[in-house]
Amino acid sequence: MRRALHAGWLAMSVLLGSTAATTSARGEERPASAPSAESARDRAVTDFEEGRRAHLAGRLEEAELSYLRAWSRMKSYDIATNLGQVQLLLNKPASAAKHLAFGLRTVGPEVEPERLARVQALLAEAKAQVGTVRVQVTNVADAEVLVGGERVSEEEAKHEMYMDPGQHVLVIRRAGYEAAVIPVTAVAGSREEITTELKPKTMTRPGAAGAPAMMEAKPKAPAAGARAEEPRSWGPVIALGAASAVGLGVAIGLTAASNDARSQADAQRDAILKAHTHCANPPTAAPERCAELRRSVSRAHALGNGARVAYATAGALSIAAVICAAWPRPKPLAAGRVRALPALGPEGGGVVMQATW
Repeated sequence: MRRALHAGWLAMSVLLGSTAATTSARGEERPASAPSAESARDRAVTDFEEGRRAHLAGRLEEAELSYLRAWSRMKSYDIATNLGQVQLLLNKPASAAKHLAFGLRTVGPEVEPERLARVQALLAEAKAQVGTVRVQVTNVADAEVLVGGERVSEEEAKHEMYMDPGQHVLVIRRAGYEAAVIPVTAVAGSREEITTELKPKTMTRPGAAGAPAMMEAKPKAPAAGARAEEPRSWGPVIALGAASAVGLGVAIGLTAASNDARSQADAQRDAILKAHTHCANPPTAAPERCAELRRSVSRAHALGNGARVAYATAGALSIAAVICAAWPRPKPLAAGRVRALPALGPEGGGVVMQATW
């Protein structure tokens, strides 16, 4: 239904933006001193044009692959907006919103108001299907943000992040500070502001230069002859619980990355079949596509295995935390007591000693 509704006017959008796209991707006149950069730019233009032709022909999976290759080589308004259009039609609203938002932030003055309005409408449609999250760290300017174990780019973390509806684990970290682990429930069409402050890690060496002097509260001295009961240490329980949460976040991130790699492999396989070729021996007429398909399949398997290991590790850590918290403490031994009692009788007297232990 979505493809039927948008295919016509999206194709017109691509046609109207084709000249601007090629101009933006190619940039200014080539300087003779940067052949490697220009080579990457030329490859980005070639990939973009292949994606645009597939886009206009309705081969959306093939168009997405070409646009993604162009995007990996160069970040530009035209590549981002066309990639976002295709991903919205492929029911990938979170990724579509990310690229459409980048396009609107980097749009140039030469873009027609009508085309700009279409991109804005596409972004609004994508954001209605995902949760929008904005993170602000009050005391650190360059904190790293991870969602489901996958690092978010600085550009996206600085503005807005888009998440598919459901549960996510947000990790904010920086060297020298304790990582903040925040569970997030993304709701379609919602927008959430997360403001946090990272806590500096405490000094481990007492008396280090510049370390603040801290007074420790002295426990009340036990009564004579009694043994004080040592308080339970919750440090291991907290450490195991935090490690389990981080392990779970890594496992979720690896699962999402594995699913994405598997979807990419399926799209590559479909594109190869539509080209009436195959990847079985002997080599076919599409060795590059087959090599790319094999890399995607291998990456999906590797990420899936890593996710299973991370799930198992997180489960083991959580069980260890529960056992550590519930393990009974040994009761303190009763202190020995000695009493001296006088003993008097008709024939004399003495002292009787009584002891308990």
